[in-house]
Amino acid sequence: MKKFFLKRWFLLLLVGGISLAAWMPRSLQPVVGVLEPKVIVSVALFLMAWCLESRHLWSTLLRPWPAVWAVLISYGLLPAVAWTASLLLELADFRIGLMIAASVPCTLASAVLWTRMARGNEATALLVTLLTTGTSWLATTGWLILGTGTQVGFDVGKLMGALFLVLVLPVGAGQLFQAIPPLGRFAIRYKTGLGVVSQILVFSIVFRAAVEVFDKLEGGSVTVATASIAAVMTACLAIHLIGLTFGFWSSRALRFDRPNQIAVAFGCSQKSLPVALFLYQTYAEAYPLAVIPLAIYHMGQLIVDTVVAERMADGGHHKMEMPDEAQVLT
Repeated sequence: MKKFFLKRWFLLLLVGGISLAAWMPRSLQPVVGVLEPKVIVSVALFLMAWCLESRHLWSTLLRPWPAVWAVLISYGLLPAVAWTASLLLELADFRIGLMIAASVPCTLASAVLWTRMARGNEATALLVTLLTTGTSWLATTGWLILGTGTQVGFDVGKLMGALFLVLVLPVGAGQLFQAIPPLGRFAIRYKTGLGVVSQILVFSIVFRAAVEVFDKLEGGSVTVATASIAAVMTACLAIHLIGLTFGFWSSRALRFDRPNQIAVAFGCSQKSLPVALFLYQTYAEAYPLAVIPLAIYHMGQLIVDTVVAERMADGGHHKMEMPDEAQVLT
């Protein structure tokens, strides 16, 4: 029983948090209102970069092809599949939300965490995050204009500046701390605990999104048919699984090593909720329910990938030394 909870505590926390959000969303609004996604993601990413030894990141920069392949899948295959799937959805809010969810950059923290859980190359996952975020001003904007049929109303310069502050500075600060010997040794020594803190930060962002979604549904200002919810849930799950599966097996076909296969799979299929919520504000007034696909996609990717990461880690048992139970948490 202890081993079960140690390995699946995050999954249980996620399910419990979503259930709580569904039960009392209005009461929880003041609580989640103090959770600022940009700050939370910055801290989580700083902790991830601090725990990552610099030599691993530099080694990945010298051999960037797995990360480049993940970027091509993330900004090529996934938005194209989402665009096709959106044509099958009746509600315009859901069509727009699905396109936003699939067109944003790689998630800013959880891709690294889940890659680490699966015994993959976390430096590659971090590089995917950097590359997708650095090019999101062009790729995300282009797909949203094409997929939603509207001119995106956000300031590209403002978006780039915000992403730089949220992503680049925390990573740089984390690597600076890693380069200072006492701080670097501290991060490596307490890597498990820092990883747990990062996962809790990721959970807080998803929890806030869940509360907002259930609050809108409970408010009664709009009604959504159960069939429409089921359809968008299926679409979100299918898009993520297509990216995850294609990323892993295509990387194997390209003869990347197993750690990089794992990093590509998570890096190309996981998407950033904070960036998606940031872009959602452009459409919120006209399409308030567009937030539902965003929340569903990101809740789904964390639930599914928690199970997948465990199986990937077990699948590499014969190739690498397995960690003790506590290390599985990170």
